[in-house]
Amino acid sequence: MKNMETRTVLVTGASAGIGAAIAHRLAREGYRVFGTTRRLENLAGAPEELRAVTAQTGGGGSLPHPVRFVELDVTDPATIARAVGQVLVEAGRIDVLINNAGWGTFGSVEELPMETARALFETLVFGALRMIQAVVPAMRERRDGTVVNITSIAARAVIPFQAHYSAAKAALEALTIGLRQELLPFGVRVVALAPTDINTRFNDVTVFGPHEASPYRPWSEPCWQVIDENLKKAPPPAVVAEKISAILRCPHPRPIYTVGIPIQRLAPTIFRLLPKSLEITLMRLFYGLGGR
Repeated sequence: MKNMETRTVLVTGASAGIGAAIAHRLAREGYRVFGTTRRLENLAGAPEELRAVTAQTGGGGSLPHPVRFVELDVTDPATIARAVGQVLVEAGRIDVLINNAGWGTFGSVEELPMETARALFETLVFGALRMIQAVVPAMRERRDGTVVNITSIAARAVIPFQAHYSAAKAALEALTIGLRQELLPFGVRVVALAPTDINTRFNDVTVFGPHEASPYRPWSEPCWQVIDENLKKAPPPAVVAEKISAILRCPHPRPIYTVGIPIQRLAPTIFRLLPKSLEITLMRLFYGLGGR
C-alpha cells in the first residue's frame, strides 16, 4: 500500500452525516480526500468542522490536502464518469473508495410505492455498483486498493416497516462478499462496515409511504417512535469514521465489521442461534409492535 499521507480517498455522500465525519477524520489524518455531493450548494449545510477543512470554503488550515468536493449522483452514470475523471486528473489515482451515499424509507412492504422502492435500490445497491465499476478496474490493474461499502446492521436484523432498506443493505453486503472473493487474487481489499443506529439526520430525510389512511398505522406509529428515539440516543457519526480509519490502517482487514451500539451489534450473532420465529418476535417486541 502507499504511504497513508499520500493515499487518495473518494467518499460518496460526504456532505452530511456519516460521510461528512469520514471525510473530516481522514483529511485530518493526512489522506487526500474527495467527497461527493449531488449539488455543491449542499455544502452550505455541511457540518462546521467539515466546512473548515474543505477547499471550497478556503479552509483546510495547515492540512496538506483540504477535502475537495465534486458533484456526483450515484444514480447518474454521466456524473460518475465526470467526477471520477476529475479526481484522477487532480490526484492521479484513487486508493480507497468508500460507498456511503444513501437514504431510507419507512412504510409497509404492501404500500410503499414501487417507484420509491426502485429509487432506494438505485442508490443503495446499483449506485454502489456503478461506483465500483468506475473505480475498481484501475485498482485491479495496479493490484492495490481498498473498497469499503457502508452497509447496516439492518441487513441481518430486519427492521419492521423498513424492510426495503434492510433488503437493499443485505444485497449490498452480499455483493461486498462476492467482490471480495473476486478481487482477492488482485490484492484489492473489500470490506463491509455495518453501523448500528447512528445519530445523524437520517430520519429527517427518510421517505415515508402511506400513513394516515394505512391499515398498518396502529403498529407503524409506535414502531417509528422507537426508531426515532433510538436514533436520538445513538452515538455520533464520529464512531464510524474512527472505525474506517482503523480499517484503512489494517493490511488485512476482515470481510465485515460492525460499529455503534453494543447490543445492536450483537443482535445478528444472537439471532443466528435462535429460531427465526423467535427472532421475529423479539424484533416486534423491541419496536413496540407486540409479540404477535
